[in-house]
Amino acid sequence: MQFSSTISVTDLNDYIAPSQDCVVALNGKIKANDVGAAAEEVQLQPRVRAGTAGPPGGPQPGDPVKVSLHDCLACSGCITSAETVLLQQQSSEEFLAKLADPRVTVVVTVSPQSRAALAAYYNLSPATALARLAGWLKWLGVRAVWDLTTARDLVLVEEAAEFMERFRSSREASTSAPSAGAAAPGPLPVMASACPGWVCYAEKTHGSRVLPHLSSTRSPQGAMGGLVKSLVAGAWGLAPASLYHVSVMPCYDKKLEASRDELTTALPPGAPSPDGEPGEGRVPEVDCCLTTGEVLQLLQQRPPPGCSPEAGLADPAAPAAAPDALLPPGVAPPDDRLFGLQAASSSGGYADYVFRSAARELAGLELPPGPLPWKSLRNADFQELSLELPDLAVGQAGSRPPAALRFARVYGFRNIQTLLRQVKMGRCAYQYVEVMACPGGCLNGGGQIKPGPGVSPQQLIEQLELVYAHSDVAARAPTDNPAVAALYNHWLGGRPGSAAARQLLHTTFREREKTVTAAVVANW
Repeated sequence: MQFSSTISVTDLNDYIAPSQDCVVALNGKIKANDVGAAAEEVQLQPRVRAGTAGPPGGPQPGDPVKVSLHDCLACSGCITSAETVLLQQQSSEEFLAKLADPRVTVVVTVSPQSRAALAAYYNLSPATALARLAGWLKWLGVRAVWDLTTARDLVLVEEAAEFMERFRSSREASTSAPSAGAAAPGPLPVMASACPGWVCYAEKTHGSRVLPHLSSTRSPQGAMGGLVKSLVAGAWGLAPASLYHVSVMPCYDKKLEASRDELTTALPPGAPSPDGEPGEGRVPEVDCCLTTGEVLQLLQQRPPPGCSPEAGLADPAAPAAAPDALLPPGVAPPDDRLFGLQAASSSGGYADYVFRSAARELAGLELPPGPLPWKSLRNADFQELSLELPDLAVGQAGSRPPAALRFARVYGFRNIQTLLRQVKMGRCAYQYVEVMACPGGCLNGGGQIKPGPGVSPQQLIEQLELVYAHSDVAARAPTDNPAVAALYNHWLGGRPGSAAARQLLHTTFREREKTVTAAVVANW
């Protein structure tokens, strides 16, 4: 079975480095590390064939346990042999095979975090790195290369609208009975759902006690997949199944997200399926997710023309191409440079943008540019931000007392556990939480390029933060993106939260069956 070369699976004993301890406890028992041990292993037991009996009484504590793909949270970049099927479908080898298939049109979307990592590795500016990456991909045979900016901007606008709907509903419910037959929005706090490792953990471990709090807004990858398989395929006159969409992302758990049934597009009756045969069904909106590290290794295996594997994109001879416009000519002017949020988190800026939007809508306050005054609590990966609000309205029960906006950014599973304890006890004071599984956020994703000799992980993160906020990336609010305005005006019902926007830019979550007893390891 073929894998991308960044992933090595030798036998059924999978090595997990100490910095990537698995959060799944097998048989409910956590294996303690020996003093001075350098690593920990998760063992997988052979499958029990149908019609045969397993061990009496089931697996015993301490016995090897089979971990299926649905048990893996893909939270820290470790890859187990239970994921072989997924990895075969989403590998650089499969990507190259599709490029060689004349029946398939291949397109690529590049995340800002991956762009920053490649720029740092090759000592380039973000704009130059993206242009040379696009030139190399088109040399390989890719038809279009997009920056993820417009999809991220759409997601942020939808996320802010969803939060405001839930916040106002919560205030109204505190003073009056809900209308009969009305479907109430989800409860507070709203928890960002852009991190698939966190979503997978919530679905498998906490279920109905936590899932209603998840934002229904898709991640940028999920939103881009919907746009590509609907709007782009339609504009190009292609069937969704013949358009092969590849994303370049900073973590392996994006492969799990790309494989979700909820993020698929229905084939028209009688339309050809991905194998070219007529049939009915659905196709993934992101067919293949490659991590930054996988792209780097592919660059080294197939360097740009006239460039050495060592120089790669750093060679001035590497071909360059401007990223493609997502919308057809004349619908919206193409961006002539990179854009992003100013002084927001490098994980997408969810809490920063929603907080600014809420302050504007609820208090009429336009917060000044620059970093917001986030305050670290337990550690640098657990931060909060608050703003006192005026009395917003007078209801049947009289004037409501002043309230405060309280937001949080919570990264890493140790901090996530603290947050969820507060939520389950009804003591969570936050209305919105940006949740990410990886400590340090998306720039520290398990699929990113590893630190070089003499560089610590913390030093690499600091370098990536500087590149992510490079002057190449101009500050722009998502609502000022002309492509966002055009998408709402022409395809998404004219406003955030419309029926068309909910169909294309939102998703659902569900409790997922566990095949092993899952518990959270307390040594994160």
